[in-house]
Amino acid sequence: MELLVAAMIAVSSQVTDVTVYNDRAQVVRTAEVELKQGINKLRFEDLPEAIDSRGIQVDGSGAATVLDVRFKIENLKEIPQEVWKELHAEQEELAQDEKAVLQRIEVLRQAKDFLRQIGSKVTHQAETEAEPELNPESWEKMLALYTGKNTEYDEGIRDAEVELKEIREALGKVRAEIAAQGANLRKQRRVVEVDLETAKAGKATLKLSYIVRGPKWIPTYDVRVDTETREMEVKYFALVRQSTGEDWKDVALKLSTANPGLGGQHPNIQPWRINVAKPASGIVAVVEVHRYPQDYSVETGQKTAPVVKSQDWEDFDRGDVLSAPRVGTRGATASAQGASVVFGVKGKSEIDSDNVEHRVAISTIKMPAHLRYSTVPKMDKHAYLKAKGTNPADYPFLKGNANIFMDGSYVATSQLKLVAPQEDFWIFLGVDESIKIEYKLVKQYESSEGFRGRTVRHSFEYLFRVKNTHSEPEELIIFDQLPISGNEEIKVKLVEPKYSENTDALEINNEKRIKWFLVLEAGEERDVPFSFQVEAPKDMKIGGLE
Repeated sequence: MELLVAAMIAVSSQVTDVTVYNDRAQVVRTAEVELKQGINKLRFEDLPEAIDSRGIQVDGSGAATVLDVRFKIENLKEIPQEVWKELHAEQEELAQDEKAVLQRIEVLRQAKDFLRQIGSKVTHQAETEAEPELNPESWEKMLALYTGKNTEYDEGIRDAEVELKEIREALGKVRAEIAAQGANLRKQRRVVEVDLETAKAGKATLKLSYIVRGPKWIPTYDVRVDTETREMEVKYFALVRQSTGEDWKDVALKLSTANPGLGGQHPNIQPWRINVAKPASGIVAVVEVHRYPQDYSVETGQKTAPVVKSQDWEDFDRGDVLSAPRVGTRGATASAQGASVVFGVKGKSEIDSDNVEHRVAISTIKMPAHLRYSTVPKMDKHAYLKAKGTNPADYPFLKGNANIFMDGSYVATSQLKLVAPQEDFWIFLGVDESIKIEYKLVKQYESSEGFRGRTVRHSFEYLFRVKNTHSEPEELIIFDQLPISGNEEIKVKLVEPKYSENTDALEINNEKRIKWFLVLEAGEERDVPFSFQVEAPKDMKIGGLE
């Protein structure tokens, strides 16, 4: 039987499903089509410029077989003459309306000026007459005429100005459309053509899937801590943005943690060759070594961030900083796909092609919060509250910005580091004045030591006074430090507190940072002494001790 070949038909489709990654998105367009017996040729037109031709797929339902899928880029060379005529006719009509309204406004303003001149003349004459005739009835009629006409002219001007604004807005849109149509002469159109074969006529649903570059999503959080109930609520959101040229309206939205931009496998290591460099005249030959730079990762084939030892006090406390912003209440379902997680947002979403961040709710998670205070009195005489939680979800909290709320009030903005399922994390909640901190230098003096006073000892005595004004016990960590000697003749000795090794109550790390761990009872005030000595030869000036 000879197959019938239908003419090419442009199908009407709409975006129904979108999966967003960190630098791209997979878009699915759905079209309902009527197929004729034989071979049907269908076109999906006006696809976005950012489309990747390598990721195009066609699927669907119906008694049809896909024979061929073709991606094309077509130059837009002609604009239908009737389009030009309609747009220019509309522009001319609006321009005439604009002119008529401007004339009406001018007439009303002239009438208003004329009325003002009459009133001024009458008043002037009355003032210059030696014995003006004061006829109340005449004055009342004149005042009524002036007030009524003045109000009438003002209302007419206001109405005309509103009409003028509407006309100019419409005129601007028409002019923009004319400019866009003119720009189309230099534009290209991206289309996908699909050949389908079916044994009998009937309806079919086609789904065109393609990748577009540019869309992205990043996580963001609202973290709310209740200090009375000791509970923490983490609201997980996604900030989604795209400017692909097509709006995503009423779509089923998914968010994937996969990173397709990294590729599917690591790069191969090339031979590492060394050789004698060719010496320049009068210079001794040197060996030239070609190798990967220190910030190059063989596993990823990309540069890595430089490894810098953290100077954050909280690194010593092993506390991770977290925070978050507030958004809707709907959630998402999470499912693992290999090493990544896909969040399926509940309901329908609308993400316009405006490059504006759209907040999409993913989940709300509650967990117990363990509260603790920490302070660095030598730098800031305040106690900072932080909360510890454990991620109870089956998916990670990705690195992202976070807004923090304590007892219903916004207190800080910070960043949440990557938190794996069942992993602990810490959140700073800001200053709490209910933990009182005092810090003072009690005594500082010098003394001569050793044979004939050849050694000078510098002694420093400090005192931390802390008080818990809460009605229940609170944990507090105090941080300070010992100076680190850069010369073998300079000796540093810790006097108070007594220290032999790290314990739960006292720790000193390799950088001589000291951490006191205290549990203050309700209303308790406690003094914590801290003193040390620095010894050096008498004639040696020590820098950095001030």
